[in-house]
Amino acid sequence: MFKPLLTRVLHHLVTQNQWARGELLPFSGKTVRFNMPPASANLTILEDGGLAMAGESLNVDASIHLSPSLALRLFAKDTDAMSQVRIEGDTELAKAMAKVLQNMKWDYEEDLSRVIGDIPANKISAFAKNTAHEAKQQAVNFAEMAAEYWQEESPLIAKKRHVEDFVQKVDVLRDDVERLEKRLAKLLTK
Repeated sequence: MFKPLLTRVLHHLVTQNQWARGELLPFSGKTVRFNMPPASANLTILEDGGLAMAGESLNVDASIHLSPSLALRLFAKDTDAMSQVRIEGDTELAKAMAKVLQNMKWDYEEDLSRVIGDIPANKISAFAKNTAHEAKQQAVNFAEMAAEYWQEESPLIAKKRHVEDFVQKVDVLRDDVERLEKRLAKLLTK
C-alpha cells in the first residue's frame, strides 16, 4: 500500500514541477536506489521524465546513501550536508535526481482548492504561511534573547569582542615566546 501511494505522490509532484521532467528525461529507463536505513526505495525514471517505484530485485544504475539526520539537514537546505551524501554508480544520474528532489515544490494550495474551493484554500494557505513566518520570527527572537541573557545577566557565552581580544593577546604572547626562544638560542650558542 505504501509504494503505490508514494508512486502517486512522486508522479503528482513531478507533474506540478514540469522543469523536473526536463532534468530527468536524459536518464529515462534508469533506476536510482535511495538507501536511508532502515528503509530503501528504488525509483525508475520513465520515458516522459516522470518517476515510478521500481522492484527491489531490479539492478540499479545509481545508489544514494544517507542517514535520517542527514536527510533532515538536506530538507532544511543545509548546503554542507550534500557533501556527506554517499553516491555509488552513475554520479550524473544521482546528482540530477538529488537536484530534482531538493528543488521540487508542492503546490498544496492548488491541491487544496480542488477539494474545498479556491477562496478557502487561499485563506488556509495564507494562514499557514503567516503562522510559519511568525513561528520562525518567535524562534529567532527567543534565541537572541537567550544569547543576550547568557552574555549579560548570567555569563555563559563569551561576547565576540572578548573572544577577539583574547585571540589577539594569545597571538602576541606566542610571538613574544618565539622571540624569547630565539634570543635564548643565541645566548646558548655564544
